[in-house]
Amino acid sequence: MSNPSSLFRALVVFALCIFLAIFLGYMVASPFDRTALFTFGLVFLALAFPFLLRWHALLLILSWNMNAVVFLLPGSPPLWMVMVAISVTLSLSFFALDKHEKFLSVPSVIRPLIFLAVVVLVTAQLRGGIKLGSLGGETSGGKRYIFVLAAIVGYFAFACYSIPLKKAYQYGSAFFLGGTSAVIGNLLPLVNPAFYFIFAIFPPEQSGLEALGLVQESSVTRFGGVTLACTAIFSALLACYGIRGIFDLSGRLAFFPFRFQGGFSVNRPWRFILFFLTVAVSLVGGFRSAIVIFVLTFGIQFYYENLFRSRLFPALVIVIFLGAAIVLPLADRLPLSMQRSLSFLPVNISPVARADATDSTEWRLRIWRRVLPEVPQYLALGKGYAISSADLSFMSGAAARFADPAELTILAGDYHSGPLTLIIPLGIWGAIGFVWFIIVSLRLLSRNYRLSPPELINLNRFLLVFFIARIIYFFVVFGSFYSDFFVFAGIVGLSTSLNHGVRSPQSAQLKKLERRPVAA
Repeated sequence: MSNPSSLFRALVVFALCIFLAIFLGYMVASPFDRTALFTFGLVFLALAFPFLLRWHALLLILSWNMNAVVFLLPGSPPLWMVMVAISVTLSLSFFALDKHEKFLSVPSVIRPLIFLAVVVLVTAQLRGGIKLGSLGGETSGGKRYIFVLAAIVGYFAFACYSIPLKKAYQYGSAFFLGGTSAVIGNLLPLVNPAFYFIFAIFPPEQSGLEALGLVQESSVTRFGGVTLACTAIFSALLACYGIRGIFDLSGRLAFFPFRFQGGFSVNRPWRFILFFLTVAVSLVGGFRSAIVIFVLTFGIQFYYENLFRSRLFPALVIVIFLGAAIVLPLADRLPLSMQRSLSFLPVNISPVARADATDSTEWRLRIWRRVLPEVPQYLALGKGYAISSADLSFMSGAAARFADPAELTILAGDYHSGPLTLIIPLGIWGAIGFVWFIIVSLRLLSRNYRLSPPELINLNRFLLVFFIARIIYFFVVFGSFYSDFFVFAGIVGLSTSLNHGVRSPQSAQLKKLERRPVAA
């Protein structure tokens, strides 16, 4: 005989499902609008709740570098930002229900993050508040405050979860390989219009819009998504194998290069081939900065692996010179985007590619000459990120066609310089907070690398290397604080999660004792 209470619960659930099916069927029959899509999103989130309970940490790590947005929400926030909110909420719920769940507290990192959050909030309050144009505000630019604050909360989301050792490379490779999604935005001209809904999640790149005539074409088409995807693969290879592992050509050349055993598994001879192809294809993007970040990362990694006295160093020098001797004389026959990537070298390239690169450099120099005199007036109190309605209407109006592009960029607050995008919006206090964060982060990353167990040595070393390379790139080459800070916070957060906080000499000694065989 069935239990009456179980039967009653089953009937209630059945009735709710019938009601939900009728309601969703009615909404599907009517024309789609944002309200209907938002309702479908809530239903999907409710159905995916058990999945999120189990995999929210992995989804957060995978989405961190992913070029995807949640178009159902106002302002179309990035996916990583939404996952931060979900992951933190679930983690706090676990802490409240289970006293054994512990937060990975690293006070030395938490202090500058809280200081930066206070600086952002105070600056926003004194400069008109955080007003979002997507929510009907009179000003725009408030989303940039949200980016910085979400990156800070994102670090705490990472610190709420300890990654098991056996899953370290699975999570580490997911962190970097999420960036391969950026290439989807370059595929707009190649996709059937019936599948354009994909680009509501993965926004199209400038090159795709140019191909469809939706924006004005430039002299050289650049493919930013290709460069970002190649950077993601380049980073995952170095993080999982290091330079020694990539250039280890022992073993047979298997027909299928990938072995799905957790993490980014590639057969040994294929690692070098994939690494070489990644670097070569990245030139298609047309960004000179891609070569800079590759050389910086590879050079610092080479130093930390102590390879300058190895047999690999002269072999690598010979390969580089041979490759340059073959490719550089033929540079003017390469696609224009690749020629633009090589335009900083003394090689013969197309005048079109050379002029486009020169104009870009001059444009940045004009911005810096125009903005540098304004720095002293924003030292005590930053300018903030808000863009007034008058400036916004001017940038979107007909008069913008005849304005200097450098002036429009300055009005938008994009100074194409890491230090300027930090000190002008947030003043000297924001600069102090960021430098403080860099110093303590370098100490944490260095400590986790030096005291790393052998199983994590490649991953911990690359996190330190990549952080150093990105910091140099931010201050010397190109940077935007509000859009780059989540990269730094993510690297430090991943290291905290992988190493269960910050490693100590005592924990390293205990690891050695655990591996030592017991005497008979």
